[in-house]
Amino acid sequence: PTWQLAALIALIAVQLRTVIVGVPPVLPELRADLHLSFSATGALTAIPVLGLGAAAIPGAILVNRFGARRVVGAAMLGLGIAGLLRLTPPLLYSLYFWTAVLSLSVALAQPGITVIVRTWFPGRLQQVSTIYAMALGVGGLAGATLSVYLLELGGWRGTFLIWSALAFAMGIVWMWLAPGRGSAHVPAPHGLGRLMRDRQVWHVAALFGAQSLVFYGGVTWIPFLLRGYGHNYLALVLFLFQVTAIPITAVLATIRRPWARSRRWYVLGGLLMTAASIGFLSGATGLAWLWAPLSGMGGAVMFAGALALPNLLAKTSADVAGYSALTLTAGYAFSFFGPVLGGVLLDRTHVVTSPFWVITASAVMAVVLGATLPRAHEPPAAAIA
Repeated sequence: PTWQLAALIALIAVQLRTVIVGVPPVLPELRADLHLSFSATGALTAIPVLGLGAAAIPGAILVNRFGARRVVGAAMLGLGIAGLLRLTPPLLYSLYFWTAVLSLSVALAQPGITVIVRTWFPGRLQQVSTIYAMALGVGGLAGATLSVYLLELGGWRGTFLIWSALAFAMGIVWMWLAPGRGSAHVPAPHGLGRLMRDRQVWHVAALFGAQSLVFYGGVTWIPFLLRGYGHNYLALVLFLFQVTAIPITAVLATIRRPWARSRRWYVLGGLLMTAASIGFLSGATGLAWLWAPLSGMGGAVMFAGALALPNLLAKTSADVAGYSALTLTAGYAFSFFGPVLGGVLLDRTHVVTSPFWVITASAVMAVVLGATLPRAHEPPAAAIA
């Protein structure tokens, strides 16, 4: 049944985020335990973001070569195993190395999910893409909020064990239940060379990257900004930062009109993120409960739309994986600078709000990119006279 397939995609999406987004809330404890600098601490969020982009193009090639079902299943199993291996000795080296490996596993899975959405739901691309985005939001919400309370069970190491084990279990479920087990796959050309000459692809990638920098920069540095308030207030703010995305994407999933191509949605989302980022930058931490949902709402609109655009704009089914991979690669490469530059600024200035200069600039950039989103598919640069 259709709803069961959509639910299976959603469950995979949840696990693609919990392992990564479950790390920032425990970073203050991890940093104190391992005596890391702020730059080294920020790298634990920046490495996954960079990895999400680095393996997206290889993921697209593998999907076209071996099939989306196989690639997604193998990536999920790899995610769970790598997540567990972060805790093996020597701890400091394992922590960074296996963090990189688990992020590569997530990156390999994401183009595959995009292809599966187009294959399983050819008449409901925007709706199911939005459900996928909503499930990613649920995973981020679970990782960001529950990790704060899971600290009581086994410290930051315990949170790593729990989220990694769940990801591995979901990989087994996918291999068992996803349609097409044992069926042959006919390799298809990925078309990456042609797509790389398409200006529209890079515009979508920049839009995705600007939104992602605001998100990953926020989840990394909000815990440090609010450290003096205690776990309950931090959990509330991170909950609001994530939870607002769920009802918004749920509503968007019911809309049949092509809202994901509308410039107004992206401008609105960018303005909300900008207002929230300025609020955090001002140091008004007592109002963090307000800034967090504003940023979450703006990010939800932009994230859901940017995830749907490759499926909506790709000319052929064979182009979907490549379009998605280029968007993810360039977008995540850009968002990598949120945690990294934030850590550098904090180490240099010792001003806890300094990372939000970078985040605010990215939010403003998202407004500009949304306002100039191409309305129709433009020809590759090489074809323009």
